[in-house]
Amino acid sequence: MTTLEDIARVHTGWIIWRSDIGRWWATRRGAVDLEAIRMGCAMTLDADDPEALAAALDAQAELIAALAADPAAG
Repeated sequence: MTTLEDIARVHTGWIIWRSDIGRWWATRRGAVDLEAIRMGCAMTLDADDPEALAAALDAQAELIAALAADPAAG
């Protein structure tokens, strides 16, 4: 099972928490520019469980890496 600490250790640029009703959340520690948001970057993510949140965070990391590799894309 994935824990909050597991997610936080891998995704250091995000603040990770679990809400009182059991949803899993992550919000970025820094800002995201408007072009990155238009390309699909999010400031805050939520998920039903830690595995889904980790997957969403992985997808965000891949998106940021792709935008950094191809600045013309954003």
